[in-house]
Amino acid sequence: MDLSFLHGRLATAMVLFAVLAGVYGLVEYFRKQSVSSNYWGIIVVGNLLAVGQGLLGVVLAIGGGQPARGIIHILYGVVALSWIPMINFVSSLANKEKLPRRETLLVALVSLFQAGIAWRAITTATQAGSGI
Repeated sequence: MDLSFLHGRLATAMVLFAVLAGVYGLVEYFRKQSVSSNYWGIIVVGNLLAVGQGLLGVVLAIGGGQPARGIIHILYGVVALSWIPMINFVSSLANKEKLPRRETLLVALVSLFQAGIAWRAITTATQAGSGI
């Protein structure tokens, strides 16, 4: 199996995982639930997926691989690695009162944002029109 193929499939998995994490969080928010340990587990697994994706990208770069849009793809990858730090940052700004339900909404929205970042990373990895 080609490493770039694996990198692409992990990227697709990351988009789907982040969307599911975001939708799950929105459902929990509308059910008036706080962030549970199960939900944090989902977020940690998603962040570990991003770390694995980043390490595979570094291996590909060391081996001479180059994404079509170069540094832009790498920047999206760096942002994707910051899933948990981004949750902490956004929560510190938008949830100073430490309201549990608001935290659920913020985690869900950051997860959906991460899905978008992962999707943009995919689109910057290939030439326009060449697919994933």
